[in-house]
Amino acid sequence: MKIAVTGATGFIGRHTVRQLLDEKHTVAAVVHHQPSPGFFADTVTLRQASVEDINSLTQAFESAECVVHLVGILAETRTKTFEKTVSQGTRNVISSCQQAGVRRVVYISAIGAAADAVSQYHRAKYEAEEAVKSSGIEYVILRPSLVYGPGDGFVSLLKKMIKLSPVTPIPGSGHYKLQPIFIEDLTRVIACAATKPELADETLVVAGPDQLEYLQILDVVKEALRKKRLNFPVPMSVMKLLAIFAEAVFKPAPITRDQLAMLSIGNTGDISQMRQRCGVEPITMRNGLSKYLR
Repeated sequence: MKIAVTGATGFIGRHTVRQLLDEKHTVAAVVHHQPSPGFFADTVTLRQASVEDINSLTQAFESAECVVHLVGILAETRTKTFEKTVSQGTRNVISSCQQAGVRRVVYISAIGAAADAVSQYHRAKYEAEEAVKSSGIEYVILRPSLVYGPGDGFVSLLKKMIKLSPVTPIPGSGHYKLQPIFIEDLTRVIACAATKPELADETLVVAGPDQLEYLQILDVVKEALRKKRLNFPVPMSVMKLLAIFAEAVFKPAPITRDQLAMLSIGNTGDISQMRQRCGVEPITMRNGLSKYLR
């Protein structure tokens, strides 16, 4: 199948391209900026486009049967906002898919996407989902929990903190639950969503087998690194003050009030449909970390 992947140089994007190549698909990597030579395999076609430019997207999607849309942000910058990059950006992608004759769109959303969500991030994801659903194009929406693996932003940050500091800060109580999924399991589901005809117009939760408290996740990472560190709880009220300062000074901020709101409500879901429809049995976080974390 001919598949175009937006956000192809990102963490999920580059692993998705590799998975699709392994399954012998023809892949076009849609990028905003040209990557360094050798970033992708020689068999990957590079196409430069922006989610703000419908014409560039339409050209990038030429001859594609499916588009896997991965472009997103976790924090706003001076030039990228949830409205412009996530909501309107997805509407632009859909418009271009319609013009290019794309048959299926796979959209990577998030567990918690809802019109009345507590976070801007989740509300923008919901708006993007609605654009996909109303497009008239065959679609599959995937709602992952926390994604980890080589080159991620979450475990990589924890690894640095654990290695460099004798104490590990804990936002709030640390009892909120997440359901981490290893990147290789996610990309297998993405490939399934792109190619399986009977998955048309479906929404699937994509997550790992275990619902873990943040404190438990820290324990698993420390165990993988063979490091013992004390936990240092930081009240959410203090974390929010730090986030306000970070948002005022840094773009993007290393921590935002939006991210704290998402963290405090947790991020879990029912993965029975993922297992049944795609035949993917996700590995535990302990086993996932053992594949790459040292």
